[in-house]
Amino acid sequence: MRIRRNGEDVTPSAPKLRQVLALLVLNANSLVSVDQLCEELWEDHPPLSALTTLQTYIYQLRRRLLLATGQHGAAFGSRPPHGCPAILTRVGGYELRLDDKQSVDAYRFDQLIEQGMAQLRTGAGEEEAARTLKAALSLWQGGALVDVSTGRRLSAWSTQLEERRKSVLEQRFSLELQLGRHHTVLDELSEAFRAHPTHEAFAGQLMRALHRCGRRPDALNTFRTLRSHLVEELGLEPSVQLQRLHQEVLADRGHLRGPAPAKAETVSGGRRLVPGPAQLPADVGDFVGRERELDQLETFLGADRPSTGMRVVEVHGPPGVGKSAFAVRAAHRLRPRFPDGQLFIDLSAVGEGSQQLADVLSACLTACGIQREKQPSGLGELSRLFRTWTADRRVLVVVDDALTASQIRAVLPGGSGCAVIATNRYRAHSLSTGRKIVLPALSPEESLQLYDRVAGERSRQEDPGAVQELIGLCEGLPLAIRAVAGRLTARPGWSAARLASRLRGNHRMLLELPAGTQSLMTTVAASHRHLPARSRELLRLLLQRERPRWSLDEVVTRLRPGSGDAETLLEYLVDVHLVQEHLTPDAELLYSVPRLTRQALILLSRGTPAGDVPNGRMVGAGVVAGTGVTLMKADVRR
Repeated sequence: MRIRRNGEDVTPSAPKLRQVLALLVLNANSLVSVDQLCEELWEDHPPLSALTTLQTYIYQLRRRLLLATGQHGAAFGSRPPHGCPAILTRVGGYELRLDDKQSVDAYRFDQLIEQGMAQLRTGAGEEEAARTLKAALSLWQGGALVDVSTGRRLSAWSTQLEERRKSVLEQRFSLELQLGRHHTVLDELSEAFRAHPTHEAFAGQLMRALHRCGRRPDALNTFRTLRSHLVEELGLEPSVQLQRLHQEVLADRGHLRGPAPAKAETVSGGRRLVPGPAQLPADVGDFVGRERELDQLETFLGADRPSTGMRVVEVHGPPGVGKSAFAVRAAHRLRPRFPDGQLFIDLSAVGEGSQQLADVLSACLTACGIQREKQPSGLGELSRLFRTWTADRRVLVVVDDALTASQIRAVLPGGSGCAVIATNRYRAHSLSTGRKIVLPALSPEESLQLYDRVAGERSRQEDPGAVQELIGLCEGLPLAIRAVAGRLTARPGWSAARLASRLRGNHRMLLELPAGTQSLMTTVAASHRHLPARSRELLRLLLQRERPRWSLDEVVTRLRPGSGDAETLLEYLVDVHLVQEHLTPDAELLYSVPRLTRQALILLSRGTPAGDVPNGRMVGAGVVAGTGVTLMKADVRR
């Protein structure tokens, strides 16, 4: 670790100061809590004076690095000018503020990697990509944090950085071999293999380079060395790919003597240096609102900082609130940060029982370039293969319409540089990790804005009172607003007043108005379908009142004996977004069913079908030929 300011080395020499500073730098522009700092410094045995000692370390760092004096001799402790590095005291911890994160070589390293992969993906060519990756690797001047005492967190960081370095080395060597520069990289490959004698990718690349240089015996000796280390240290034989390469070198196959085809070079795990999948559905052009929630998601998933683990955001909300559209909008905003691919996994057919999760995951792997005949058959094996493929990649995965945490877990990528956005109908069935975002209904202003965008020019010609009535009937649900505005667009002779009059006298009409491939009835039916019997029984009780709210005592009194704990059942219905909680001024909880949801549930309880096709689904789209596996919905505006 070296810190320079205006060309002067100001690196602290005290081990604890270096440790604190390293943790702050690797989390630049983010809060590092006091608990995290204490754990790093003293693990499970902090001294009684830990907080005071930590404050002293922060004070010394500010003094040593001039982080609080600002420029032009501002007094110590004054607010540093914008653009000046500073250690800021935050609630619960500290933050190292760096306006230019590229002044940290670890961040510059990641930025150059993204640039190199983007050059390869956009057709700039292997030449430019190899040059950029070489520039990234030139930033390294030794092992990661080799001269810093490390606790649990910094040890994890250093391991991750070293693994990232090996991955980039592997990518760069592969590009150089594609360009026919086996002489140029031979010494570097030999050094990399000596440093990592069980790394199969380095061994295979070195064998290719030696064979192309006319050193076939040395190439064969590389294989023997690798096999010896694998057997002695791990009790393993070389992979099938390496054994095949060994046989090709023995047979002196001609295709090994020259540069490999540009898109045929592979590394361990069958990885190919080709552009990754880009499966995101088209963004919704008339998307409205959700800026706060989008910023929260983007800050968590797309923050430009190293990560100790893959990050997950689950999006929850009532039927028709626009979870899928929100996830797709967020994914498009994050797309540049995940250059190795974006996957869209639709689990709605799995929830309906018409498809198996293994089939959906197999289709996903096929999109990643892994042929079906080379894939295992079981879900567990498919999940492991997916984690392997994503282990060293930066991939964004959007999982839409999940029912359970196990479904999400089966399609989680394995790389710490990956991220997942999952839409989940049931908050109670979510993962225990990651962030949760609950989407509220749109405000009246946002609802009107969405209506105007969908209805277009005719919106300005309508009676404002009738439009307001229509929007009020939709209760801020984007699906309902789109359905109403879409119906008026499709019926030029209708007025907003006429449609409002029809909806007033026919509740079912609003519920069944389609917006794309969905209606409110179908999406409520999908949530209702998987409810346990006791939850359905309680819902029937709550539907007996038109609008009033229920107290817990009322529910307990009216619930049939033996039906289970009333409060637990109510909380479950709240978690699946079919019941709302209301807190009174006296801190009493009351429960109610939203009006539109209530009307749909009443129809469902009477046996009214939710659509014209089984399971309430209206259409299917995006089916892979010959497989029947749905990769995408035709419309994501639920």
